[in-house]
Amino acid sequence: TFHEPYNVARSFATLDHFSNGRAGWNIVTTSENARATANYSSGDPIHHAEGYERALEFIDVATKLWDSWEDEALVFNKETGIYTDTDKIRPINHIGPYFSVQGPLNAARSPQAYPVLVQAGSSETGRDFAARTAEVIYTAQQSLAEAEQFARDIKSRMAKFGRGP
Repeated sequence: TFHEPYNVARSFATLDHFSNGRAGWNIVTTSENARATANYSSGDPIHHAEGYERALEFIDVATKLWDSWEDEALVFNKETGIYTDTDKIRPINHIGPYFSVQGPLNAARSPQAYPVLVQAGSSETGRDFAARTAEVIYTAQQSLAEAEQFARDIKSRMAKFGRGP
């Protein structure tokens, strides 16, 4: 909620390089909390539904930035002195309701391309968000039956986003 996609994408790309492809991103949207917002220069708290809309665009921009470098962009050719193939690095030119980002990222594609996306939404909007974006979803259900129902619900939502359960 209080960061920019470029900085987050760059930080995770760097972390992924340092960890040899072991980075994960717990995608958390901040609740409508004036106390949290007061620590940043962003104005009023973002409402629940808008937070998820912004988060979807945020993830889209971060993914585009990670993908702005093709796998073969790093050449490391000592004989020619060519470090990168600039034809395999491109701007993203994203313009959306929340972000305008030119790109490309100033960090090479990381070992796993981008971090494992983790999410914990339990509200209706949060469940759709998780089904649409996450690779790992965690939850705090109170019984095995509730946990099983949660899993079935998430898997059933994934189809509308073109994802297999």
